[in-house]
Amino acid sequence: MKTLQEIQDNYLAIDFFLSMSCNKDCHYCTSYTLEMRNLTVDMDFLKSTLEKFKNYKIRICLLGGEPGLIKNLDDVINEIKKYPNFVCSVLSNSFIRKRYPHILEDKDILYVEHNILDWYEDEVKMLGNFDFVPENDFNNYNVVVKTPNYFAFNHKYPEIMKKLNHKNTMWKEFNGRSKEFTDVLQATEIDRKMCAAFPMVPVIDFEKKHIVHCSKKFANNKELSKTFELTQENVDKMMNFQLFKYEKYCETCTEWVQPKGHFPMRKYAKVITESERLQEELEPIYD
Repeated sequence: MKTLQEIQDNYLAIDFFLSMSCNKDCHYCTSYTLEMRNLTVDMDFLKSTLEKFKNYKIRICLLGGEPGLIKNLDDVINEIKKYPNFVCSVLSNSFIRKRYPHILEDKDILYVEHNILDWYEDEVKMLGNFDFVPENDFNNYNVVVKTPNYFAFNHKYPEIMKKLNHKNTMWKEFNGRSKEFTDVLQATEIDRKMCAAFPMVPVIDFEKKHIVHCSKKFANNKELSKTFELTQENVDKMMNFQLFKYEKYCETCTEWVQPKGHFPMRKYAKVITESERLQEELEPIYD
Protein backbone atom coordinates (compact mmCIF):
# COMPACT_ATOMS: atom_id res chain seq x y z
CA MET A 1 0.00 0.00 0.00
CA LYS A 2 1.31 3.43 -0.95
CA THR A 3 1.02 6.10 1.71
CA LEU A 4 -0.73 9.40 1.11
CA GLN A 5 2.61 11.22 1.29
CA GLU A 6 4.14 8.90 -1.31
CA ILE A 7 1.20 9.50 -3.61
CA GLN A 8 1.31 13.27 -3.21
CA ASP A 9 5.08 13.39 -3.75
CA ASN A 10 5.30 11.12 -6.78
CA TYR A 11 2.04 11.19 -8.74
CA LEU A 12 0.45 14.02 -10.69
CA ALA A 13 -3.26 14.24 -9.95
CA ILE A 14 -5.84 14.21 -12.74
CA ASP A 15 -9.56 14.55 -12.01
CA PHE A 16 -11.83 12.22 -13.96
CA PHE A 17 -15.25 13.88 -13.86
CA LEU A 18 -17.29 10.76 -14.60
CA SER A 19 -20.67 12.50 -14.44
CA MET A 20 -21.86 15.90 -13.29
CA SER A 21 -24.80 14.28 -11.50
CA CYS A 22 -24.93 14.57 -7.73
CA ASN A 23 -27.44 13.76 -5.01
CA LYS A 24 -26.44 16.88 -3.04
CA ASP A 25 -26.14 20.60 -3.82
CA CYS A 26 -23.23 22.03 -1.82
CA HIS A 27 -23.36 25.81 -2.09
CA TYR A 28 -19.60 26.10 -2.77
CA CYS A 29 -19.45 23.49 -5.54
CA THR A 30 -19.24 24.40 -9.23
CA SER A 31 -19.27 20.96 -10.80
CA TYR A 32 -22.61 19.30 -10.27
CA THR A 33 -26.18 19.01 -11.44
CA LEU A 34 -29.12 17.42 -9.63
CA GLU A 35 -30.22 16.01 -12.97
CA MET A 36 -29.42 12.30 -13.14
CA ARG A 37 -27.50 11.78 -16.38
CA ASN A 38 -24.47 9.93 -17.81
CA LEU A 39 -24.41 7.45 -14.94
CA THR A 40 -22.78 4.65 -16.94
CA VAL A 41 -19.18 5.33 -17.94
CA ASP A 42 -18.27 4.72 -21.57
CA MET A 43 -15.66 1.99 -21.07
CA ASP A 44 -14.19 2.40 -24.56
CA PHE A 45 -13.55 6.07 -23.84
CA LEU A 46 -12.08 5.19 -20.44
CA LYS A 47 -9.71 2.60 -21.92
CA SER A 48 -8.61 5.00 -24.66
CA THR A 49 -7.98 7.74 -22.09
CA LEU A 50 -5.97 5.48 -19.79
CA GLU A 51 -3.78 4.41 -22.70
CA LYS A 52 -2.90 8.05 -23.35
CA PHE A 53 -1.53 8.33 -19.79
CA LYS A 54 0.20 4.93 -19.66
CA ASN A 55 3.71 6.42 -19.67
CA TYR A 56 3.07 8.66 -16.65
CA LYS A 57 2.68 8.18 -12.92
CA ILE A 58 -0.71 9.67 -12.11
CA ARG A 59 -3.27 9.68 -9.36
CA ILE A 60 -6.66 9.35 -11.03
CA CYS A 61 -9.30 11.05 -8.90
CA LEU A 62 -12.80 9.74 -9.60
CA LEU A 63 -15.43 12.32 -8.83
CA GLY A 64 -18.02 14.55 -10.43
CA GLY A 65 -20.75 14.94 -9.32
CA GLU A 66 -20.99 11.99 -6.96
CA PRO A 67 -19.07 8.89 -8.15
CA GLY A 68 -21.22 6.65 -5.98
CA LEU A 69 -24.03 7.20 -8.50
CA ILE A 70 -22.01 5.60 -11.30
CA LYS A 71 -23.55 2.24 -12.18
CA ASN A 72 -20.33 0.61 -13.40
CA LEU A 73 -17.88 2.17 -10.95
CA ASP A 74 -16.35 -1.21 -10.09
CA ASP A 75 -15.53 -1.75 -13.77
CA VAL A 76 -13.94 1.70 -13.95
CA ILE A 77 -11.75 1.05 -10.91
CA ASN A 78 -10.73 -2.41 -12.10
CA GLU A 79 -9.62 -0.97 -15.43
CA ILE A 80 -7.52 1.72 -13.72
CA LYS A 81 -5.89 -0.85 -11.44
CA LYS A 82 -4.55 -2.74 -14.46
CA TYR A 83 -1.87 -0.03 -14.76
CA PRO A 84 0.87 -0.31 -12.11
CA ASN A 85 1.82 3.36 -12.46
CA PHE A 86 -1.70 4.61 -11.68
CA VAL A 87 -3.18 5.25 -8.25
CA CYS A 88 -6.96 5.29 -7.99
CA SER A 89 -8.62 7.84 -5.73
CA VAL A 90 -12.34 8.30 -5.04
CA LEU A 91 -13.93 11.46 -3.64
CA SER A 92 -17.46 10.98 -2.27
CA ASN A 93 -20.03 12.72 -0.11
CA SER A 94 -20.38 9.34 1.70
CA PHE A 95 -22.80 7.82 -0.85
CA ILE A 96 -20.00 5.38 -1.76
CA ARG A 97 -20.49 3.76 1.64
CA LYS A 98 -24.09 2.97 0.73
CA ARG A 99 -23.52 1.58 -2.77
CA TYR A 100 -19.85 0.51 -2.86
CA PRO A 101 -18.76 -0.06 0.77
CA HIS A 102 -16.01 -2.49 -0.29
CA ILE A 103 -14.01 0.46 -1.67
CA LEU A 104 -13.16 1.47 1.89
CA GLU A 105 -11.65 -1.97 2.49
CA ASP A 106 -9.27 -1.75 -0.49
CA LYS A 107 -5.91 -0.38 0.65
CA ASP A 108 -4.91 0.36 -2.93
CA ILE A 109 -7.71 2.91 -3.33
CA LEU A 110 -7.34 6.34 -1.79
CA TYR A 111 -10.84 7.07 -0.47
CA VAL A 112 -11.63 10.67 0.50
CA GLU A 113 -14.97 11.55 2.06
CA HIS A 114 -16.49 15.03 2.13
CA ASN A 115 -19.29 14.54 4.65
CA ILE A 116 -19.76 18.02 6.15
CA LEU A 117 -21.77 20.52 4.14
CA ASP A 118 -21.07 23.40 6.52
CA TRP A 119 -20.93 24.55 10.12
CA TYR A 120 -23.75 26.59 11.64
CA GLU A 121 -24.53 28.07 15.03
CA ASP A 122 -27.12 25.41 15.82
CA GLU A 123 -25.82 22.39 13.83
CA VAL A 124 -23.11 20.86 11.72
CA LYS A 125 -24.98 19.96 8.56
CA MET A 126 -23.91 16.58 7.21
CA LEU A 127 -24.13 15.29 3.65
CA GLY A 128 -24.77 11.68 4.64
CA ASN A 129 -25.95 9.55 7.54
CA PHE A 130 -22.54 8.06 8.34
CA ASP A 131 -20.14 9.00 11.10
CA PHE A 132 -16.76 10.40 10.21
CA VAL A 133 -13.99 8.19 8.90
CA PRO A 134 -11.99 7.10 11.97
CA GLU A 135 -8.21 6.91 12.16
CA ASN A 136 -7.19 3.94 10.04
CA ASP A 137 -4.50 2.31 7.91
CA PHE A 138 -6.69 1.73 4.85
CA ASN A 139 -6.04 5.04 3.05
CA ASN A 140 -9.52 6.30 4.00
CA TYR A 141 -9.74 10.01 4.80
CA ASN A 142 -12.14 12.75 5.81
CA VAL A 143 -11.83 16.05 4.01
CA VAL A 144 -13.16 19.15 5.77
CA VAL A 145 -13.58 22.43 3.89
CA LYS A 146 -12.58 25.31 6.15
CA THR A 147 -15.38 27.65 5.12
CA PRO A 148 -15.94 30.99 6.90
CA ASN A 149 -18.59 29.19 8.96
CA TYR A 150 -16.00 26.65 10.07
CA PHE A 151 -13.93 29.39 11.67
CA ALA A 152 -17.01 31.04 13.16
CA PHE A 153 -18.58 27.97 14.74
CA ASN A 154 -16.20 25.00 15.05
CA HIS A 155 -15.48 25.91 18.69
CA LYS A 156 -19.11 25.08 19.49
CA TYR A 157 -18.56 21.42 18.54
CA PRO A 158 -15.62 20.02 20.57
CA GLU A 159 -16.84 16.43 20.21
CA ILE A 160 -16.89 16.67 16.42
CA MET A 161 -13.48 18.31 16.38
CA LYS A 162 -12.18 15.51 18.58
CA LYS A 163 -13.47 12.91 16.10
CA LEU A 164 -11.74 14.73 13.25
CA ASN A 165 -8.45 15.45 14.96
CA HIS A 166 -6.31 12.58 13.63
CA LYS A 167 -4.01 11.67 10.74
CA ASN A 168 -6.87 10.59 8.47
CA THR A 169 -8.49 14.00 8.22
CA MET A 170 -7.53 16.46 5.48
CA TRP A 171 -8.24 20.13 6.11
CA LYS A 172 -9.01 21.88 2.83
CA GLU A 173 -8.39 25.60 2.54
CA PHE A 174 -11.44 27.66 1.73
CA ASN A 175 -11.70 28.92 -1.84
CA GLY A 176 -13.75 31.58 -3.55
CA ARG A 177 -16.22 29.46 -5.49
CA SER A 178 -19.34 30.21 -3.49
CA LYS A 179 -21.60 33.14 -4.30
CA GLU A 180 -22.18 33.54 -0.56
CA PHE A 181 -18.52 34.05 0.33
CA THR A 182 -16.75 37.38 -0.12
CA ASP A 183 -13.09 36.43 0.34
CA VAL A 184 -11.23 38.26 -2.45
CA LEU A 185 -7.64 37.64 -1.38
CA GLN A 186 -5.38 36.54 -4.20
CA ALA A 187 -2.28 34.41 -4.26
CA THR A 188 0.80 36.17 -5.61
CA GLU A 189 1.07 36.41 -9.40
CA ILE A 190 4.02 34.01 -9.60
CA ASP A 191 2.11 31.43 -7.55
CA ARG A 192 -0.89 31.77 -9.85
CA LYS A 193 1.37 31.39 -12.90
CA MET A 194 2.87 28.24 -11.43
CA CYS A 195 -0.61 26.89 -10.76
CA ALA A 196 -1.65 27.72 -14.33
CA ALA A 197 1.22 25.63 -15.74
CA PHE A 198 -0.26 22.51 -14.17
CA PRO A 199 -3.16 23.03 -11.75
CA MET A 200 -3.43 20.75 -8.74
CA VAL A 201 -6.23 18.94 -10.57
CA PRO A 202 -6.75 19.41 -14.31
CA VAL A 203 -9.83 17.56 -15.53
CA ILE A 204 -10.82 14.90 -18.00
CA ASP A 205 -14.51 15.61 -18.59
CA PHE A 206 -16.23 12.29 -19.38
CA GLU A 207 -19.44 14.02 -20.48
CA LYS A 208 -17.85 16.21 -23.16
CA LYS A 209 -14.77 14.02 -23.57
CA HIS A 210 -12.11 16.68 -23.48
CA ILE A 211 -9.40 18.14 -21.22
CA VAL A 212 -10.35 21.02 -18.91
CA HIS A 213 -7.55 23.29 -17.71
CA CYS A 214 -8.94 24.14 -14.28
CA SER A 215 -11.47 22.31 -12.13
CA LYS A 216 -12.28 25.55 -10.29
CA LYS A 217 -13.73 27.17 -13.43
CA PHE A 218 -16.08 24.44 -14.43
CA ALA A 219 -19.74 23.94 -15.29
CA ASN A 220 -21.45 26.34 -12.89
CA ASN A 221 -19.07 29.30 -13.19
CA LYS A 222 -19.81 32.46 -15.16
CA GLU A 223 -16.29 32.27 -16.56
CA LEU A 224 -15.34 28.80 -17.76
CA SER A 225 -11.96 27.18 -18.06
CA LYS A 226 -10.22 26.70 -21.37
CA THR A 227 -10.66 23.21 -22.84
CA PHE A 228 -8.53 21.07 -25.14
CA GLU A 229 -9.10 18.11 -27.39
CA LEU A 230 -8.17 14.85 -25.69
CA THR A 231 -5.32 13.68 -27.92
CA GLN A 232 -2.03 11.96 -27.20
CA GLU A 233 -0.18 15.11 -28.22
CA ASN A 234 -2.14 17.27 -25.77
CA VAL A 235 -1.76 14.74 -22.95
CA ASP A 236 2.01 14.67 -23.49
CA LYS A 237 2.15 18.45 -23.51
CA MET A 238 0.04 18.66 -20.37
CA MET A 239 2.14 16.15 -18.48
CA ASN A 240 5.30 18.07 -19.40
CA PHE A 241 3.86 21.46 -18.33
CA GLN A 242 3.62 22.72 -21.92
CA LEU A 243 -0.13 22.71 -22.67
CA PHE A 244 -1.60 25.19 -20.21
CA LYS A 245 -0.97 28.92 -20.09
CA TYR A 246 -1.72 31.80 -17.74
CA GLU A 247 -5.27 32.72 -18.77
CA LYS A 248 -7.52 35.71 -18.09
CA TYR A 249 -9.32 33.79 -15.35
CA CYS A 250 -5.93 33.12 -13.72
CA GLU A 251 -5.35 36.89 -13.49
CA THR A 252 -8.54 37.36 -11.46
CA CYS A 253 -8.47 34.03 -9.60
CA THR A 254 -9.19 34.15 -5.85
CA GLU A 255 -8.82 30.43 -5.25
CA TRP A 256 -6.41 29.11 -2.66
CA VAL A 257 -3.14 28.32 -4.44
CA GLN A 258 -0.22 26.34 -3.05
CA PRO A 259 2.62 28.83 -2.34
CA LYS A 260 5.67 28.21 -4.53
CA GLY A 261 3.81 25.58 -6.49
CA HIS A 262 2.78 22.07 -5.58
CA PHE A 263 5.56 20.27 -7.45
CA PRO A 264 9.38 20.39 -7.35
CA MET A 265 10.65 23.80 -8.41
CA ARG A 266 12.59 22.46 -11.41
CA LYS A 267 9.33 21.69 -13.17
CA TYR A 268 8.42 25.38 -13.19
CA ALA A 269 11.65 26.64 -14.74
CA LYS A 270 9.97 27.88 -17.89
CA VAL A 271 7.28 29.68 -15.91
CA ILE A 272 9.80 31.40 -13.66
CA THR A 273 12.58 32.23 -16.13
CA GLU A 274 10.71 32.34 -19.48
CA SER A 275 13.75 30.49 -20.79
CA GLU A 276 13.17 27.88 -23.47
CA ARG A 277 16.78 26.77 -23.17
CA LEU A 278 16.48 25.99 -19.50
CA GLN A 279 13.20 24.20 -20.07
CA GLU A 280 14.84 21.91 -22.65
CA GLU A 281 17.68 21.11 -20.27
CA LEU A 282 15.37 19.94 -17.52
CA GLU A 283 15.16 16.20 -17.09
CA PRO A 284 11.82 14.60 -17.99
CA ILE A 285 9.13 14.70 -15.32
CA TYR A 286 9.36 10.96 -14.90
CA ASP A 287 12.46 8.94 -15.68
